[in-house]
Amino acid sequence: MMSEYKRLHPISAIVNFMKQVKEMIIPIVVLLFVNGSGSGGGFWRYMPVISMVTVLVLVLGAGIIKWMRFTYRLEDGELRIEHGLFVKKKRYIPYDRIQSLNFSEGILHRPFGLVKVKVETAGSSSDKKSEAELTAILKEEAIQIEKTIFKEKERLSESPEAVVEEKPDRQEEIFKMSGKDLLMLGLTSGGVWVILSGVGAFLSQFDDFIPFEEIYEGASGYIRGGVLIIGILAFVGLFIAWLLSLVWTFVVYGDFRIRLTDENIIINRGLLEKKQVTVPFKRVQGIRIIENPVRQLLGYCSVQIENAGGSALEKDSSSIKLFPIVRKREVENLLAEIFPDYSVETEFNRLPVRSIRKYMIRAAAVGVIPTVVVSIFLWPYGMWGLILVALLAFLGYRQHRSGGWKLSEGQLSLQYRTFSKSTVFLKKNRIQSLDRQETWFQSRMDLSTLRTTVKSGDAGYKSTLRDLEEKDMKQIEIWYSYEE
Repeated sequence: MMSEYKRLHPISAIVNFMKQVKEMIIPIVVLLFVNGSGSGGGFWRYMPVISMVTVLVLVLGAGIIKWMRFTYRLEDGELRIEHGLFVKKKRYIPYDRIQSLNFSEGILHRPFGLVKVKVETAGSSSDKKSEAELTAILKEEAIQIEKTIFKEKERLSESPEAVVEEKPDRQEEIFKMSGKDLLMLGLTSGGVWVILSGVGAFLSQFDDFIPFEEIYEGASGYIRGGVLIIGILAFVGLFIAWLLSLVWTFVVYGDFRIRLTDENIIINRGLLEKKQVTVPFKRVQGIRIIENPVRQLLGYCSVQIENAGGSALEKDSSSIKLFPIVRKREVENLLAEIFPDYSVETEFNRLPVRSIRKYMIRAAAVGVIPTVVVSIFLWPYGMWGLILVALLAFLGYRQHRSGGWKLSEGQLSLQYRTFSKSTVFLKKNRIQSLDRQETWFQSRMDLSTLRTTVKSGDAGYKSTLRDLEEKDMKQIEIWYSYEE
């Protein structure tokens, strides 16, 4: 198949311009501060603004030239892209290397019916970004490119004698997140701390311009004069941050839905920026159910899939949130519909009782040293740290109670807890490595630690279960080492 060379939509020049401005936001703000605090006169007074405007004009001009020099086409079983500002570069991506096309619609895309297309490939030439990116093309054209590529891949995978029958693609929606689910997601997530850390990181860029020391000295007087006022202000600040995180949850995960085709899982989400992520079934390396203590208490959990691929700079491209939040009782039926070859069971072989002491000591030890140090300098108030030690010991007890394993039909299932409880389902042919580790103390008690690794992102995803019975560890090793 051959098509004419095409250019991106002209709005891509604006998109590239805004992307560059976003990366330059700190220098731009600094220039504004320098201009506002300058004491000079005449022409030099306006020099920072003139410099800033000149840089912006150059960046916009570079974006326009980049748009004019970027072309793409489908030809001879390849996606061919030519680009380059001063040196023209050519990139040919064979159809059989293309694993998925991920779509997203930003604020500038949606009024014009455009999407951004990211091309994900097997064995990408870069771990830092997608193999290729079409910044802005018509949504209908993007869908047509996707259909053309994957129909051609299907045709090439058939034997020459086989007759390829035209059949409609399966498009089955199996899950849609309700408003109640979104509210529960926002209420039980840690987004408030993300908001606060983001504000702190932003303010830290301007420590040369904001008089933090004077603000602290003024605030210290209020602190000495009224602890209640400070407590109220802190509560109000946290409440506002919590409201912002709740709104952000609706913006990011609004209109979340999952569709299935014969070969792919298609995930759509987002209100302001609509995103579509396509995950081929054959790239799924494992399934993980995560329950933080609050969600576990309320009967909710989240489900992630480990994706063989993804880039280091693409958030959620290796560990993909299949269900950001879902009722625990619904998980088994939903996963059975998506992954009928996986066995999603809740019955596990538990850890030996004699290892419970190791779990509790290991967890409590984290709080012992801080408690001793604080007690020395703040006697006797530092002794309140013993409450922390007791809570950590209880966490160790819960970690032991959560630990378990199960072998079934070419599948290893593990259950363990750090702070949140994780249940992992791994197919034998997807496990890249299975390792046993033993400390001196473990060997004396006939215990060992199991660690598995599956392909996911750059480093892979590791699951660790501590203090298994020695005979159980050998059974798992034999299962993994020999064909059944």
